[in-house]
Amino acid sequence: MQLLNCDVVVVGAGPAGSMAAKVAAENGAHVFLLEEHAEIGLPVYCAEGLSNEGLIEAGVEARPPIVCQEITKARVFAPNMSYVDLTSSDWKGYTLNRDVFDRTLAENAVDAGAKLMTETRANTVIRENGVISGVKATRKGNSLEIRAKVVIGADGHASIIRRTAGLRQYFQDVIPCAQYKLGGLNLDTPEVNEFLLGKKISPGGYAWMFPKSNEVANVGLGVRNMNIGPPIEYLKRWVASDPRFKEAEILAVNGGVCPVSGSLEKYCDDGLMLVGDAAGHLIPMTGAGVHSGVVSGKMAGEVAAKAALDGDVSAHRLSEYAKKFDKGWGRCIRESRKVIEILDMLSDEDLNILAKVVTKDDIINLANGMSVKRTLTKVVARAPGKFVKLFSMYLRG
Repeated sequence: MQLLNCDVVVVGAGPAGSMAAKVAAENGAHVFLLEEHAEIGLPVYCAEGLSNEGLIEAGVEARPPIVCQEITKARVFAPNMSYVDLTSSDWKGYTLNRDVFDRTLAENAVDAGAKLMTETRANTVIRENGVISGVKATRKGNSLEIRAKVVIGADGHASIIRRTAGLRQYFQDVIPCAQYKLGGLNLDTPEVNEFLLGKKISPGGYAWMFPKSNEVANVGLGVRNMNIGPPIEYLKRWVASDPRFKEAEILAVNGGVCPVSGSLEKYCDDGLMLVGDAAGHLIPMTGAGVHSGVVSGKMAGEVAAKAALDGDVSAHRLSEYAKKFDKGWGRCIRESRKVIEILDMLSDEDLNILAKVVTKDDIINLANGMSVKRTLTKVVARAPGKFVKLFSMYLRG
């Protein structure tokens, strides 16, 4: 068995992990970044959308091949296909080439001094005297033990680091997703992302179309606990019913799982930190996790490096990261989760009624967990009386 030593080992080279490794290295730590796949960013399990602010936070420029399509508007459809357009003069987003984006962030971590180890799968954490002190891994069939002052789990919703550390086995609420990458399209508005709501098309979730050009788009959906079949079956039915996709070619099929029960109550322990999806750091209403993952990775990387170099890797010290994250993104995640619970009470007809009274700002706030109580109060004032009763429990809270 090969034995290695470092200050910080990061498990998972997605956006959260690569940012954690980069920032930890920039702060003087000796860092290993582990990735189980042979190539960073592959396979792609993502709709590939990201705001310009997210790109800036990640420290990359919005240019090809990292991005492939500028997005200036989001169109949200009610079940009856009425819609609200979300647009702003000071907002823009992009459809990414997610594999290139992820690879760029990993390369930036390496440039900062982190040691990248691909084809390296963590199997369990090492715990000594109650403190996490490294990981046992397998690299290209060979056993490996990495001793580290801090372990950062950035290995997704099913995180082996989280589970073997005893923090949480699985999330209470998840959305399984299925997606096609469709080619041969002729889209009139490739600068518009589409979101479709309704129990018929995607019960408990939503469907999306994120154009990568006027000829190629990511088309997918997620379903939740009220579904009566796998998401791929819902996706097949939607694609077959939309005339825009009639002549489309399926270029790729992928899927994934979004944990939408919210951020874990505890995601730091002695010698251990969790970031990104491993910690539940994504917006439950939208499933968006790249931007929040980048932020959590940066925050964790800085705290981990300083704690390791100071010789204090206690849960109390590492929780400086959790406290900082919870003040901003953490609160939005919690509030967005409450909006999911409200939407669970609504029928498709209710959604059709609300589509007549909500504004673009209402939707942006509710989806992202911002000013939720104030926004709901305004919506209820415009909506029929039945919504007062439906929302009253939250409004009293």
